[in-house]
Amino acid sequence: MPRYLLLLHGDKDSEDGKMPSKDILEQMHAYNSKIVSAGALLGGEGLHATSKAARVSFPPPDPSNPTQPGSKSDITVTNGPWEYSMENPEGRSGESKRPVCGFWIIKAKDMDEAVWWVKKGPLAGTYVEVREIFECGDMPGMTDEMKELEENK
Repeated sequence: MPRYLLLLHGDKDSEDGKMPSKDILEQMHAYNSKIVSAGALLGGEGLHATSKAARVSFPPPDPSNPTQPGSKSDITVTNGPWEYSMENPEGRSGESKRPVCGFWIIKAKDMDEAVWWVKKGPLAGTYVEVREIFECGDMPGMTDEMKELEENK
Protein backbone atom coordinates (compact mmCIF):
# COMPACT_ATOMS: atom_id res chain seq x y z
CA MET A 1 0.00 0.00 0.00
CA PRO A 2 1.44 3.44 -0.87
CA ARG A 3 2.75 5.72 1.87
CA TYR A 4 2.12 9.46 2.02
CA LEU A 5 3.88 12.28 3.82
CA LEU A 6 1.46 14.90 5.12
CA LEU A 7 3.29 18.19 5.73
CA LEU A 8 1.44 20.55 8.05
CA HIS A 9 2.33 24.19 7.41
CA GLY A 10 2.40 26.55 10.35
CA ASP A 11 1.47 30.11 11.10
CA LYS A 12 2.87 33.03 13.07
CA ASP A 13 1.98 31.35 16.39
CA SER A 14 3.77 28.10 15.56
CA GLU A 15 6.77 30.04 14.26
CA ASP A 16 6.79 32.09 17.50
CA GLY A 17 6.99 28.81 19.42
CA LYS A 18 3.46 29.02 20.86
CA MET A 19 1.92 25.65 21.61
CA PRO A 20 -1.65 24.88 20.51
CA SER A 21 -4.37 25.16 23.15
CA LYS A 22 -5.32 22.17 25.31
CA ASP A 23 -8.55 21.86 23.30
CA ILE A 24 -6.68 21.69 19.97
CA LEU A 25 -4.18 19.18 21.39
CA GLU A 26 -7.07 16.97 22.57
CA GLN A 27 -8.69 17.19 19.12
CA MET A 28 -5.37 16.28 17.46
CA HIS A 29 -4.95 13.34 19.82
CA ALA A 30 -8.46 12.07 18.95
CA TYR A 31 -7.72 12.53 15.22
CA ASN A 32 -4.42 10.66 15.48
CA SER A 33 -6.14 7.89 17.45
CA LYS A 34 -8.62 7.40 14.59
CA ILE A 35 -5.79 7.04 12.08
CA VAL A 36 -4.01 4.59 14.39
CA SER A 37 -7.21 2.55 14.90
CA ALA A 38 -7.61 2.31 11.13
CA GLY A 39 -4.04 0.99 10.85
CA ALA A 40 -3.04 3.89 8.61
CA LEU A 41 -0.70 5.97 10.82
CA LEU A 42 2.97 5.06 10.47
CA GLY A 43 4.42 8.09 12.23
CA GLY A 44 4.06 11.78 12.89
CA GLU A 45 5.45 14.58 15.01
CA GLY A 46 5.27 18.29 15.62
CA LEU A 47 8.35 20.35 14.82
CA HIS A 48 10.04 23.17 16.70
CA ALA A 49 10.06 26.64 15.12
CA THR A 50 12.77 27.47 12.57
CA SER A 51 14.56 29.47 15.28
CA LYS A 52 15.82 26.04 16.41
CA ALA A 53 16.61 24.83 12.89
CA ALA A 54 19.44 24.84 10.39
CA ARG A 55 19.33 24.79 6.59
CA VAL A 56 22.15 22.96 4.80
CA SER A 57 22.71 24.05 1.18
CA PHE A 58 24.73 22.02 -1.31
CA PRO A 59 26.47 23.46 -4.38
CA PRO A 60 25.53 22.27 -7.86
CA PRO A 61 27.62 19.47 -9.42
CA ASP A 62 30.73 20.31 -11.38
CA PRO A 63 29.63 20.74 -15.05
CA SER A 64 32.62 18.67 -16.19
CA ASN A 65 31.39 15.74 -14.06
CA PRO A 66 27.62 16.18 -13.54
CA THR A 67 27.12 12.75 -11.94
CA GLN A 68 29.26 13.72 -8.93
CA PRO A 69 28.08 15.96 -6.08
CA GLY A 70 29.55 19.42 -5.72
CA SER A 71 32.50 20.22 -3.50
CA LYS A 72 31.92 19.46 0.19
CA SER A 73 33.92 22.59 1.05
CA ASP A 74 31.18 24.71 -0.57
CA ILE A 75 28.35 23.37 1.63
CA THR A 76 26.75 26.21 3.60
CA VAL A 77 24.81 26.04 6.85
CA THR A 78 22.31 28.77 7.70
CA ASN A 79 20.81 28.83 11.17
CA GLY A 80 17.16 29.80 11.56
CA PRO A 81 14.87 31.53 11.90
CA TRP A 82 13.98 32.33 8.31
CA GLU A 83 11.52 34.82 6.92
CA TYR A 84 8.17 33.50 5.77
CA SER A 85 5.18 35.17 4.20
CA MET A 86 2.22 34.49 6.46
CA GLU A 87 -0.10 36.80 4.48
CA ASN A 88 0.42 35.06 1.13
CA PRO A 89 0.91 31.44 2.18
CA GLU A 90 0.94 29.96 -1.29
CA GLY A 91 3.45 32.29 -2.92
CA ARG A 92 3.36 33.29 -6.57
CA SER A 93 3.57 29.86 -8.19
CA GLY A 94 2.12 27.71 -5.43
CA GLU A 95 5.36 27.17 -3.54
CA SER A 96 5.09 27.09 0.21
CA LYS A 97 5.69 30.37 1.97
CA ARG A 98 4.96 28.99 5.43
CA PRO A 99 7.24 26.81 7.54
CA VAL A 100 6.47 23.15 8.10
CA CYS A 101 5.40 22.71 11.73
CA GLY A 102 4.55 19.02 11.75
CA PHE A 103 4.07 15.90 9.69
CA TRP A 104 2.35 12.53 9.51
CA ILE A 105 3.31 9.47 7.51
CA ILE A 106 0.29 7.39 6.60
CA LYS A 107 -0.51 4.50 4.33
CA ALA A 108 -3.47 4.86 2.02
CA LYS A 109 -4.70 3.04 -1.08
CA ASP A 110 -4.30 6.20 -3.20
CA MET A 111 -4.03 10.00 -3.13
CA ASP A 112 -7.79 10.38 -2.73
CA GLU A 113 -7.75 8.34 0.48
CA ALA A 114 -4.74 10.28 1.80
CA VAL A 115 -6.58 13.56 1.15
CA TRP A 116 -9.68 12.10 2.80
CA TRP A 117 -7.65 11.54 5.99
CA VAL A 118 -6.32 15.11 5.87
CA LYS A 119 -9.84 16.52 5.54
CA LYS A 120 -10.81 14.70 8.76
CA GLY A 121 -8.20 16.65 10.73
CA PRO A 122 -9.12 19.40 13.24
CA LEU A 123 -7.27 22.04 11.20
CA ALA A 124 -8.04 25.69 10.57
CA GLY A 125 -6.14 28.56 8.97
CA THR A 126 -3.44 26.35 7.50
CA TYR A 127 -2.84 23.83 4.75
CA VAL A 128 -1.39 20.36 4.45
CA GLU A 129 0.80 19.27 1.56
CA VAL A 130 0.22 15.61 0.62
CA ARG A 131 3.17 13.85 -1.03
CA GLU A 132 3.46 10.20 -2.04
CA ILE A 133 6.65 8.55 -0.79
CA PHE A 134 8.79 6.66 -3.29
CA GLU A 135 8.96 2.92 -2.75
CA CYS A 136 11.97 0.88 -3.86
CA GLY A 137 10.13 -0.42 -6.91
CA ASP A 138 9.46 3.17 -8.05
CA MET A 139 13.15 3.97 -8.38
CA PRO A 140 14.71 3.07 -11.71
CA GLY A 141 18.30 1.90 -11.41
CA MET A 142 17.88 0.32 -7.96
CA THR A 143 19.78 -2.96 -7.86
CA ASP A 144 18.32 -6.00 -6.13
CA GLU A 145 20.93 -5.56 -3.39
CA MET A 146 19.91 -1.92 -2.84
CA LYS A 147 16.21 -2.89 -2.74
CA GLU A 148 16.92 -5.62 -0.19
CA LEU A 149 18.83 -3.17 2.03
CA GLU A 150 15.92 -0.70 1.88
CA GLU A 151 13.29 -3.32 2.60
CA ASN A 152 15.20 -4.70 5.60
CA LYS A 153 15.94 -1.46 7.39
